[in-house]
Amino acid sequence: MNRVAVVTDSVASLPQEVVDKYNIHIIPVRLTIEGKVYRDTDEYLPPEVVHEFQKLSQIDTTPWPPEFYFQEYEKLSQKADNIVHVVCFSQFTSTISLAKAGAHMAREAMPHLKVEVFDSATTTMAQGFIALAAARAAANGKGIDEVIKAANAVKSKVNSIFAFDTLDYLARTGRINKLAAWASSLLKVKPLIGLSQGEAHPLSLVRSWSQAIRNIVKAMRGSIESEEPLHVAIMDVECPHEAEELANMVKEQFQPAELYITQFTPVMQIVAGPDILGVAFYCGE
Repeated sequence: MNRVAVVTDSVASLPQEVVDKYNIHIIPVRLTIEGKVYRDTDEYLPPEVVHEFQKLSQIDTTPWPPEFYFQEYEKLSQKADNIVHVVCFSQFTSTISLAKAGAHMAREAMPHLKVEVFDSATTTMAQGFIALAAARAAANGKGIDEVIKAANAVKSKVNSIFAFDTLDYLARTGRINKLAAWASSLLKVKPLIGLSQGEAHPLSLVRSWSQAIRNIVKAMRGSIESEEPLHVAIMDVECPHEAEELANMVKEQFQPAELYITQFTPVMQIVAGPDILGVAFYCGE
């Protein structure tokens, strides 16, 4: 047995059919509200609960402790000799340090097991595309070094763009400047933010979703510099019509090799708030 198991976090927002096809192991992100721990799944956090939690002024998104990751790796060791865990970028969460501690525990307990914790330097479906590339390599029988190489190839190319109705929710968790959130709310504008290689950068301010969609496509066009096949994922929170409109425009203008439409997970909806439209994309085989 020399199989490589690929793991990623629920915030990668991978469509379930992709998870099933490539046997990707999903670890649900942890959310703690008033001392109660919730897992990032629709079962634990149905829409009515998400809406209630969005109203709270304080939420705790502290990741699982190392022992939790150790237990996950231990279970996977029964069917794989190698594990690659693609995690959300380190500037956004402390998951990577805790997962690495869990990986160290796993190696101590199971010397035959190799566990690599891979910092995606991104999140949502950009992270998902990196995990998917790793899983495709693993499915083709590649060893752990080649699986990591495949993940790095996508990591170096993938970009994300997000349009937010408000930044207030991200400011609440300290993930964005509160002054910027206040200014965007005061001006009643929707900020567009790009994320690439672990760096978030403002792109533009718009007043309508139609403007947001046009600006997302414009930003995509400015970022696509390759003739290689284009891979796209469109994500939304309570913006299904806008997501469909963006998907149609992307199909018309770019003819992507693959296109997924997916939703942010419950914890992402609680942390980032309602009414979000996003796209992740890269060019490559």
